Amino acid sequence: MSYIERFKGRFIGIMQWDDCHALFEKLNSDPDGWYLYDTSKVAPKIVANANEFIDTLNGIKKIIKSEHQERYCGIVYTNDLDKPDFVKIFHPNNLGKVCGSSENPSIPRWLLSKNKPINIETELKPKQEQGFVSKFLKL
Repeated sequence: MSYIERFKGRFIGIMQWDDCHALFEKLNSDPDGWYLYDTSKVAPKIVANANEFIDTLNGIKKIIKSEHQERYCGIVYTNDLDKPDFVKIFHPNNLGKVCGSSENPSIPRWLLSKNKPINIETELKPKQEQGFVSKFLKL
């Protein structure tokens, strides 16, 4: 399965803070072989070393804790609660339409995966603007 297929695949939203902390602990306990992709930058070509992974994850936790003052998490998603190998994390200050119901949903700020990423911004860039009729008739 390609990176983009996995990116667009099924994810589980982490709603409770306790579940979010448990996921981060699970990720910290398996720090090898992860690609750390900050989508505001170019996709990485190599996996992060264990220390870099843990440090980055701790930095993301600090941002989430200080800037997402909600009673629920709701900005962290994983493909598997028991053996995660793909995690999407949205920045609290750039949520947009996280639920994906928009034609052009927000792109997560951080993508953690065991698969080599591609530049997601380029891949998900909206197609050239269509006219009103062709947009609805899919011409």
